[in-house]
Amino acid sequence: EYLRREMRRFIDRHFSRDNGGLMKALVVGDMGGVSRVARAEFTAAGVNHVLSISGLHVGMLGLVVFWLIRFGCSFSSALLLRWNLLKVATFFSFLAVLFYTALAGAAVPTVRSAIMIGVYELAVLLDREEEVFASLALAALLIALVWPGVITDISFQLSFLAVLFIVWGLLKAREWFPPRRREELPQERSRLRQWARQAGMHLAVPVLATIGTGPLIAHYFGHLSLAGFVANPVIVPLVGFAVVPLGLVIGFFSLVAPPLALPLVWLAEPLLSLTFAMVRFFSRLPFANLAVPVPNLAEVAGLYLLILTVLLLRRNRYSAIVLAAVVLGLAVDGAYWWRERYGRKELRITHLSVGHGDAAVVEFPGSRVLLVDAGGSATGEFDTGEMVVAPFLRTRKILRVDYLAVTHPRVDHYGGMRVVLEQFSPSELWSGPGRGRTARYQDLEDAAERSGVKRVSLNSSEPCRSVDGVKLCVLHPGPGTTGEASLVLRLTFGRLSVLFAGDIERDDERRIAESRAELSSAVLKVPRHGSLTSSTEEFIGRVRPKLAIFSVGRRNPFGLPREEVLGRYHEAGAEILRTDQDGAITIETDGASLRYSAYRSGKRGKAGL
Repeated sequence: EYLRREMRRFIDRHFSRDNGGLMKALVVGDMGGVSRVARAEFTAAGVNHVLSISGLHVGMLGLVVFWLIRFGCSFSSALLLRWNLLKVATFFSFLAVLFYTALAGAAVPTVRSAIMIGVYELAVLLDREEEVFASLALAALLIALVWPGVITDISFQLSFLAVLFIVWGLLKAREWFPPRRREELPQERSRLRQWARQAGMHLAVPVLATIGTGPLIAHYFGHLSLAGFVANPVIVPLVGFAVVPLGLVIGFFSLVAPPLALPLVWLAEPLLSLTFAMVRFFSRLPFANLAVPVPNLAEVAGLYLLILTVLLLRRNRYSAIVLAAVVLGLAVDGAYWWRERYGRKELRITHLSVGHGDAAVVEFPGSRVLLVDAGGSATGEFDTGEMVVAPFLRTRKILRVDYLAVTHPRVDHYGGMRVVLEQFSPSELWSGPGRGRTARYQDLEDAAERSGVKRVSLNSSEPCRSVDGVKLCVLHPGPGTTGEASLVLRLTFGRLSVLFAGDIERDDERRIAESRAELSSAVLKVPRHGSLTSSTEEFIGRVRPKLAIFSVGRRNPFGLPREEVLGRYHEAGAEILRTDQDGAITIETDGASLRYSAYRSGKRGKAGL
């Protein structure tokens, strides 16, 4: 740890901020200096694995040390006669790998690589046959024994899958395209063909890694980067063979002779700048960072089964039957989701658990989608849009949200909206007459302007609109209202109505009642999270809800919902559901009856209308 700390200090003093942050990540495994923007660019370019020290860096360092020692010792006839240079280079290569693993903090991918390289090089030293799959299995076993919980770690899963598919894929490629016979005549050999074969193997590595990790990356992140196919063959050699070895040499000299490290810093700076420039270029390619529907675990298993079936395919009847069965299963799953997205006959509403805030996804019959609020925290440290709303949408195979509605210009309603605005291409952004006064609200306004989304200011004088057979009416605010008035939306499908009451208070409830608007609704999103400033007996009596949904955070500092308010809904005969206790709440209706289910508590029920 002392060596890591001293190297970090030297890098901080002598490198520019961005280049120094990247160098620290590559040499000592410290990601703290890599900006959020830079991480996003590396991810979009499909080379984010470069930022975390793993088998890529460890393996390339081992190769560099192996080549340097073998090349340097080859000039000494005494060494050539006395020692086996292959074993000498292998031994010192492994020492370098161990040192780098310790220096990088011994993270799981680094330890996995060190074990695999150690087993492989031990076989060389003992004149045994090298077995890659055995070393991979041993690495997995040892890591699982030392850190049992690591099996559920994303980096552990992706790291092993990437190596497994790279090795397996290259072995299959050798079977399908065997090398030329060694006994062929010199005039039959083609150097161009050999180079083409090596280039093909080099280009196959990122393709195999993407195929091997793609289903799991889609499951965890909802994004895939096809730019990695062209970016990896360029970025990986630059970082692995130039930047990392140079960084380690700089780190070594920074400890023993700092003046000798300074000329190397001048050499490393342009290499790091070049790395950033190339990553930025690849991240802006049209096929970089594609949003994809999130496959569930069964679908992930099906995709891997399809890949393995293709890799193991034999020219016989049984292989064809297995492949046909897998393809048929995935086709049935695809047909189900196609119907869910584009052929729905029911209205589906999901109130998400976003802490102290509101967020509801409305899936209309057909294919259109409305997002009513997106939650948000006061500090902004937890982005509900990125961490809750967007993953849920992709899990439902939703890649486009047609309408966004901000019912109230407070952060617990709009805080997560920017991510959805930027990633889901909405057509319209609805809001009331009020505008927030905070910098975060201005960020949302700026994002809306950049996206070109149509801004729609709603009030109760607007005629009701119809969306895929669902009647949508604005009950509040009235025309001419100023200030932070909350939107109130009422959706009607068949005989069912759902009321989104936003953050209205007593006076707003009274004004809505005086307007003689129809309020009766089977489902009510309770106003103001169950505060005493709303949900009067008169309002509840007018609505007569069968389900009262409280969107609140667990152990929130406001003590919401209040017991008095809960009592009012109990007395009105409403079934109470709370996102803090029940989790996400889903309501489905055909217009004649409704079904509801709660994700966390498992509550389920039906109601006639």
